[in-house]
Amino acid sequence: MSSHLCLSYNGQMRLLFAVSVLLGALLFRQNSVMAQTPTENTTEYSSSYDESLTFRKMTFLPSIDNINGIYSKAVDEQLKKLIEANHRWDSVESHIAGSVVKPEDLVNDPAKVRSLSRSLNSDGFFITEIRKDPKDVHIQLYLFSTRSGELVAEQAQKQLADNTPLILTTLNNLYTTILNKIPYDALIVSRTDNRVTINVGKKDGVTAGQNLTAVKIISAQKHPKRNFLIKSNKVILGQVRVVKVDDYISFADVTSETESGVLIPGVKITGVTKVDYSATPWTKTYTPAEQLLSENNKVVFGKEAREWIAKDPPTFGRVGAGFSLGSFNNSLGLTDGSNIDSKVNVYPRIDLHGEIWITPQFYTDAVFAQGIGQSTNPSGSPSEISNSLSQYRLSFGYNFILKNEFFGPKITFDLGFNSYRMFVDTTSNQGFTTLEYQSVPFGIGGYVPVNPSGTWAIGGKAYFHMFPRLRESPFSSANSNDNSINHFLFYAENKISERLRLNIGLEFLLLSTTFSGQGDRVTPASNSSHRFTLLNTSIDYLF
Repeated sequence: MSSHLCLSYNGQMRLLFAVSVLLGALLFRQNSVMAQTPTENTTEYSSSYDESLTFRKMTFLPSIDNINGIYSKAVDEQLKKLIEANHRWDSVESHIAGSVVKPEDLVNDPAKVRSLSRSLNSDGFFITEIRKDPKDVHIQLYLFSTRSGELVAEQAQKQLADNTPLILTTLNNLYTTILNKIPYDALIVSRTDNRVTINVGKKDGVTAGQNLTAVKIISAQKHPKRNFLIKSNKVILGQVRVVKVDDYISFADVTSETESGVLIPGVKITGVTKVDYSATPWTKTYTPAEQLLSENNKVVFGKEAREWIAKDPPTFGRVGAGFSLGSFNNSLGLTDGSNIDSKVNVYPRIDLHGEIWITPQFYTDAVFAQGIGQSTNPSGSPSEISNSLSQYRLSFGYNFILKNEFFGPKITFDLGFNSYRMFVDTTSNQGFTTLEYQSVPFGIGGYVPVNPSGTWAIGGKAYFHMFPRLRESPFSSANSNDNSINHFLFYAENKISERLRLNIGLEFLLLSTTFSGQGDRVTPASNSSHRFTLLNTSIDYLF
């Protein structure tokens, strides 16, 4: 009996050893298969925006028009044919009959799009709107993503003829244009080992041996108001080389990828559609360095060299000269209730100005202006008197640059010293006096380019004059005075070239004084005012 028990024990041990060996072999084989097949152990880069642009299934909603559906049926039938003919996605029925919504109601309401899409069983949908007016027929095609609820692309065109075949031709063109706005050419639909299947083929221009790029869309630049796609930002995941091409499908080998197994179904493929450029004439737009160094290059040593030689941008400052034309009003009130008034109808003025940029933020500027004019003498003789204005200003300023660009939007502040001297001829009676105002002006201004190229900009400035003082000659109007100066201007600037700027603007200046006490006048003065309105033009040279 003990011998029987020993044999049974030994048999059990042998059986246990055999099972262990068999299990180890199976586990080793499983691990080997997993190591050799990257699709079983993948690293996936997730992007919600990329997923919202992955179109495997597509449908359309019934179109609408403003003439009782005359065009809707034909347009819907044509759109259905276009979607079914596109092998890059599966066409699904929307099962929605009749016009249910206006496209414009969906443009800025993603929640409404997602709610409407719950029953569609598709990744995106097209919808068309046709509007007829007395002159044209307007056709607009929209593409929405059912995942994000956002407008992906839209395209509109007007058709002069009220003709259904022409309208359908226009729809075809709009559809093709929107397809080109989708930021990829194809999708990987399957992968086995290092062989992938792509849902484009010969009919799409794919050729054997062609290298294509696999990408993931990570973000996008969108229209600020309507939110459709303008430009997409992609990350490259790898590359594939096409080895076999059928009419509507291709097979390719993975030649590189950022991590093992990252090229999985759903990854986007680009590079099917090639970007072609026309030939560039070197001597007119761009000359490579090799040609510049060539002794046979006549362009380098000829008169045309100035057309392509790059110029350094201005960095030190600007100087300029201007001419202004406007009017000048002078008014003096006396304590006996009478007024002395005169007006210079045509008041020309010239000015010289300069600005030094100490840094992009800090600057100093100086202005000298001189204007003259004739006016009728309202008191005594001569019958006409000469008027002139001289202005001097020196200030230090600061540019608060709103973007990282000196000629971009900015707010300016400056503080300095200012002097206005208004000379007038002496008259036989005690009329106007020559006045000189001095002050400490604090200026606040703004500058904004109005077009993307920066060739046009607008600006303005207001000066707050602190501590204004007045000097009179040849006599004084009163013992004391209280003074105020109001000065502001608006302008538009045109960039003629890199170093020349043209400025056109309006300038308003008012100097006023309230007098008190007895001065040198027989009849003391109570107040005075001097008002200038000018149209300015100037040319500035930047260096």
